[in-house]
Order: sequence, then C-alpha cells, then structure tokens
Amino acid sequence: MAWLRLSSHLLRRYSRPLAILLAFAGLGLVYAATAKPVRLILDGETRWVWTHARTVAGLLHETNLSVHPSDYLSHPLDQPLERGMALRLDPARPVRVWDDGRARTVHTASQIPVNILAEADIPLYPGDRVWVNGEPLEEPEKVYGRPIHDLRIDRGIEIIVRLKEGIRVIRSAAPTLGQALWEGGLRLREGDRLSPAPESLPGEMRRVELHRGRLVQIQADGKTIASWAAGPTVADAIADSGLSLQGQDYVLPDESEPLPDDGPIRIVRVEERWLVELEPIPFETVYAPAEDLELDSLEVRDAGSYGVRAKRVRVRIEDGEEVSRETEEAIEVVEPEPRVMAYGTKIVVRTLSTPRGTIEYWRAVPVYATSYSPCRLGVEGCGNYTASGRTVERGVIGVIRSWYNMMKGWPVYVPGYGPGSIEDIGAGFADRDWIDLGFTDDDWEPWHDWTILYFLTPVPPLDQIPWILP
Repeated sequence: MAWLRLSSHLLRRYSRPLAILLAFAGLGLVYAATAKPVRLILDGETRWVWTHARTVAGLLHETNLSVHPSDYLSHPLDQPLERGMALRLDPARPVRVWDDGRARTVHTASQIPVNILAEADIPLYPGDRVWVNGEPLEEPEKVYGRPIHDLRIDRGIEIIVRLKEGIRVIRSAAPTLGQALWEGGLRLREGDRLSPAPESLPGEMRRVELHRGRLVQIQADGKTIASWAAGPTVADAIADSGLSLQGQDYVLPDESEPLPDDGPIRIVRVEERWLVELEPIPFETVYAPAEDLELDSLEVRDAGSYGVRAKRVRVRIEDGEEVSRETEEAIEVVEPEPRVMAYGTKIVVRTLSTPRGTIEYWRAVPVYATSYSPCRLGVEGCGNYTASGRTVERGVIGVIRSWYNMMKGWPVYVPGYGPGSIEDIGAGFADRDWIDLGFTDDDWEPWHDWTILYFLTPVPPLDQIPWILP
C-alpha cells in the first residue's frame, strides 16, 4: 500500500507541469501545421522552406537572405506568398568582358551572353564571334549552362566577294577565308575557284574573287540529282537534266532566273483537290428572367442545339504536303438554336439568429473574405479614406468595382464580423466572389476564409438589383 500512496503523491506533484508541457507541445504543432511550403531556388539549387512569412521580403528576411540591385529575383518583394510558390534568386557574379583588347567587369546574374553584353553597353554586330570562358559560342542568345566568368568578342571584318553576277559583302570573325565564306552563306563546291585560298588568314582576305562551276543540284520527286548546266538560266538547267514541269508545277528559283550561286534548284510538284467539309456552328446562351425561380437560381429552359455549315474547300498540295486551304463557298445548312437559361427574380426574405439578435436578409452569397486597415492596404504607405468618402474602420466593406457601382451603401452582415455596409473598392480575385472587411489599425483582425455575405432588408428597388452577379 505504501507504493500506492507514493504513486498518488507523485501524480499530484507533477500533474500540473505535465499539463503545461503538453499544452505548449500542442501549440507548437498547431504553429508548425499553419506554415506554408515555398520552393526556394537559390543559385540553381532547390530547397523547400516552411514559413509563416506573408511576403517575399518576409521570407528573405526569415532565411537571412539579402537582395542586391544586380541580383535576379523572380517575384517582387511585396508579393504575397502562396503555398507551393517557386521563388528564384540568382546572385550576381563578376564577369570580365573583353572587347577590342579592353576589359571591364560587369556584375550580373544573367547567364545569357548577349544580355551580359547589353548590360555592359557593348553592341554585337553580325559576323562578330563570342567566346565564353575561353571557348567559342555558336548561339550567344541562349542560356549558357555553366557560370560565366570571362566573355570575349572578336570583331568581324568586312570581306568583299566578287562574283560573276556582282559584289557581295559579308562580315566575319572566322579564322580562315573558307570558314568566313561558309558562315556568310557562300558554300564552296567542286570546280569553284577562290582567290586567296580558303586557308588564307583574316589579314589576307579583305578582297576575294569567287568563280563558280556549272554543276547544279536539282531536287524533284523526292530525289536530288547532280547535273551540269550548259546555259545561263534555271530553265536551261531543267532542260539539260531531262526533267519537265507539268500542270501547276513550278521551280525555285524561277525559270527565268540565272543559275543560283548557292543551293539547289527545286522543282515543286503541285496538285489541287476539292473537299466538302461540315463544321458545327456554336449556339449562343441567352438569359431570361423567371418569377417562379428564387433569386440566384439558374435553370436551363431550352438546351439549345448546334448549327451546321458546309464549306467547299480547295486544298493545294506541294510535293505531297498540304500547304494551303481556301474556302471557296460556305453555306449554313442548319441554323443554331440558342440555349435559354432562366434566372430567378423571386425574392424571399428570411431571418437569421446572430449574437447581435435576429436579422432579416433577402440575399445570401458565398464570398471569400480578407481584411484591411489604413496601413494594411497591400501597397506602400497608408490611406484612411474609402471610395465613398468614409474612413476605414469596422463596418466598412470593400468589393470589386462592378459590385460597388451597383451596391454602394447597401447594408450587409458577415458572420464573425458583424453588420456593415458596402463603402469601398478592392482588386478582388479572378476566380471567386470577394469582399474586404475594414478595421482600424488598432483592432485589425486577419481574415482569409470563405464566409456568407447577407444582404439586409429593406429590399432595394427592383430596377437596382443585379439579378445575375458579375
């Protein structure tokens, strides 16, 4: 029996501290459960952060992160945090930029070479060559996959190419003449003569002469053939090859053009087909008032039906591929019938018991409620006046502009908040009906939840009631 008395004594002695400890543990679990997850991408590495911060700035402060003007931040500092939001922060790095032997340092978070050059006020011209971290880059407008610490530009030089048909000027920073002509779109083929030689260095290739051979490539019927042209025009090359044009076939370049200096001659086989296509004609939805339906009720009175349009279509096919469709004629063979939606205009006054007594209401709308005060407007600074001229305090309720224009001054009731009237305009949410509950800065309460907005009697004049809420 002694051990029973001892256990009873210990239980009485430690029961109160144990209860306090369990209460604090419960509060801790509640606090942890209300945190929202945010995906933080810092310099390319991702981690999940559970936070009670309300804005991007609050999260950065909570995680001891600072943002400098040259850093890249994916969202504004005052943007509210949402569950699952992906927030990206790329710190700026020093990049050494070389241009014509002169170097400068740019602090940037960009990984796109052309953007870094733009930040350094360095223009990039056609024919210039960009080197990143000591290696040539073919596409400087794309994201470079690794950190950039060194950026160099080799300026292109002007090369004058004399051809049989005239002069062509290209710019290039290529190390040899042959590569420069390739980059400029002049492909060397068997039988061509180039002076200086293709292996010439940049200092030797300011003026170039290129004499083309007469061998041409002709694409036709899914094949490519090589043919020597005896005449100066494309038509001569087609005739010498033994090929011919039929019907609406055509050739690129045109038959009257001289032989191309670069690229094949292409014969395009053309055929046309005629089709009859049927397409549905959507029906409209019209709304009609119904006195037998209660307010805020919708009912389909006529389902409506699609119409039918018949089209005569000319299809053009080139080399087996459809390239165009033209509607020659369209006839409406069946007219669409509109869908008729009835909306309720029957107003029923009901009562509701509240902590302040029984209220009478004639409309009840589910809404998403937030709260605001003079210094909690979601923008910098404070403001104490509403759209109607009242001061921001308890009982002042903000709605979207379309509601405000129709309902200014209407008395309403919100459970847990109390009575009020519509006196202000807010931004609202695109996917839900929204209200903003006014408070002073001293009695402000955080609201972010669904509730019911009750419209109190007396019922407004019927011609002022929006039967269908926008």
